[in-house]
Amino acid sequence: MSAVQWFLLPLVGAGGGFLAGMLGVGGGIIFIPLLTWLFGTLELPPEEIVRFTLANSILLVVVSGLTGTWKQYRLGEWQWRKVLSIGVPGALVSYAITYVIQHGNWYGKPHFNLVFLCLLGISTANMIFGKKQDSDTQSSDDNSALSILVGILAGAVVALSGLGGGVIMVPLFRMLLKMPMRQATALSLSIIPILGIAPLCGYLLVQNATALPFLHTGYIAWPYALPMAVGVAVFATLGVKAAKHISETTLRIIFAILSFIVIFKTLYDIFS
Repeated sequence: MSAVQWFLLPLVGAGGGFLAGMLGVGGGIIFIPLLTWLFGTLELPPEEIVRFTLANSILLVVVSGLTGTWKQYRLGEWQWRKVLSIGVPGALVSYAITYVIQHGNWYGKPHFNLVFLCLLGISTANMIFGKKQDSDTQSSDDNSALSILVGILAGAVVALSGLGGGVIMVPLFRMLLKMPMRQATALSLSIIPILGIAPLCGYLLVQNATALPFLHTGYIAWPYALPMAVGVAVFATLGVKAAKHISETTLRIIFAILSFIVIFKTLYDIFS
C-alpha cells in the first residue's frame, strides 16, 4: 500500500467516526466509496467486491457504534433494555440476509434499493418537515411492535448496504416513536453494534473468500480495516461530544444532507 493510502485510510475513518458519533449513524456512507475503489483495484470478481466492501464497512460501523456506546455508558445515557429489544430482532434479520448474500452469486440489489429509497425518502421528508419534538419528552414504551419493526428494517439495511442502519433508525424513531432528535441519535448509535456483530462474524468465519495479496481473515482485509478503525475509534467519541453542543435544528439539517447523499448514491447504483 502507498503512503497516500496510509494517510487516506485513517482520515476517512475519522470522518465516518465523527458522523457516527454526532448523528447516530454508522458512517458507512463515508467508508463504502473508498472500500469499493480499493477492492476494485485488486481485480476481484464483482460479487466478491461487494462482499469485501460490505464486510469491512460493517466492521468499521461496529467499531463506531461500540466507541460511541462506551461514551454514552460513561455519561450514564445508555438505555440497554431498549437497545436489546430493538437490536436483537434486527440482528437476526441482518445475519439471515448476510447468509443469503454469502451463498449466492448475485451482485445487484435493485428491489432492495427501491424499497430503501422509498423508506429513506419518507424518513428524510419527516426529518425536514416534521414537528420538532420536545427535548424533555421521553418516547412511550408501549410501542414495542413499532420498535421491533424499526430494528428489523435497520438490520436489513446493514446487511444489504453496509451502512450502519442509523440512516433509517433515526428518522423512524422520530416519526413512529415520537423521539426527540438527540434521544433518537443516541439510541440508534447504541443499537448499531448489535445489528452489525452477527453479519461481521459471518464474514470473518467464511472459508471460501477470494485470496488477497495481503493479510485477511475471511472477508476482512486488515491493512485496510485497521488504519480506518483507528480513525473511527478516536473521532466517534468526539462526535458524541459535538452533538451536545449543536442545536437540534442543525442536527436535522446535517442528517437531511447526509440522507440526500445516500439517496443520490442509491440512484446511481440503480441506473449504473
